[in-house]
Amino acid sequence: MNLPEIFGYVASALVLATFTMRTMIPLRILGIASNIAFIAYGYAAGLLPVLLLHAVLLPLNVYRLAEMYRLIREVREAETGDTDMRWLLPFMTPVSLPAGAILFARGEAADHMYLLTKGRIRIEELDVEVNSGAMLGEIGVFSPHGTRMATATCMDECRLQRISRDKVRELVFQDPRIAFNLIGVVTGRLIEDLRITEARAGRPEPRPAQ
Repeated sequence: MNLPEIFGYVASALVLATFTMRTMIPLRILGIASNIAFIAYGYAAGLLPVLLLHAVLLPLNVYRLAEMYRLIREVREAETGDTDMRWLLPFMTPVSLPAGAILFARGEAADHMYLLTKGRIRIEELDVEVNSGAMLGEIGVFSPHGTRMATATCMDECRLQRISRDKVRELVFQDPRIAFNLIGVVTGRLIEDLRITEARAGRPEPRPAQ
């Protein structure tokens, strides 16, 4: 077996390994390793199309990996989060909204849940604001009728990560541990909303969500 063949087999093995990955960061790391192996293979074997393809894919995979680490760091820096939801990031897509934009309105279909990574959002019916690190919209996603229970308005320019209702259900079916995690998030939010309502009944002034 000559050197180009060795590079080719290594690259193929790394591509095969990517199909066993269930989370995005290991997948990107293996993708980068396979790109490097294919570049070596294409160079050693004189296969220009293979070399060019993976020379383009390599920086793309590096960029996506750096983007994922940036998102994780951004969530870690959010001190006021309800719980650690970093595990959802590989399945979420970014959303940016200007100040004053309505994220969702009471009564509309709850087709997404959100993780706020920057900015502040006001929950109108509860007269409270939530800060970066908070999960939003999870109650509507899991409600029997799948509708929003409140209106959420951006107080600042906001950056969020969102995941669809169908994707959440898919993840729950794949791994029941995710269901227990989400039950904890939803229950915690309901308890907090009840606490705020009871506090308001005793005090006229609103209290911010913790």
